[in-house]
Amino acid sequence: MNNKLAFKIALGGVISSLCLFFMFCSGFLPMLDYTIPTFSGFLMVIMIVETSAAWAFTTYVAVSLLALLITPNLQCSLLFVIFMGYYPILKYYLDKLRFKPLAWVIKFAVFNAAVLLFYYLFQFVFMTENLLEGMERFGKYAELVLLIGANVFFIVCDYLVGQLTDIYVNWFRKRILRRK
Repeated sequence: MNNKLAFKIALGGVISSLCLFFMFCSGFLPMLDYTIPTFSGFLMVIMIVETSAAWAFTTYVAVSLLALLITPNLQCSLLFVIFMGYYPILKYYLDKLRFKPLAWVIKFAVFNAAVLLFYYLFQFVFMTENLLEGMERFGKYAELVLLIGANVFFIVCDYLVGQLTDIYVNWFRKRILRRK
């Protein structure tokens, strides 16, 4: 029993440190502002598979608090906290629903709420920067175009998280870690 608990704690610490390392890297790799929190969120899949969703959520909370306090790129940290960090955990539960249209409605509702929250927090926290900068040619439809683009990104992200999970479970875990 102690070995299992020690493994869960150690894995949570390793995943947390990797997530925070990537968040720190966003300080000198600002072009990866969206990629780093997405990849860090995928690491929660490892926690779900190897331990449980509860341990993954605990790891997410720890990384979120530390990322907001100590990482240099607040935008990257906000993306992780608001959506990217917990989405793989949410996806784990929603993909178990038998009625897939309901799962997709919930996914899109959560994602769009997170996008709007990020947009307004971004405007509040980074008052000197405009999130819509460079989108002047779309005029009054710039926010709508941004939201549509974000939803396309979400569909791709959802698909990739599913594919990466399959690769981790069916290939990496079996061949590299030698676990069933």
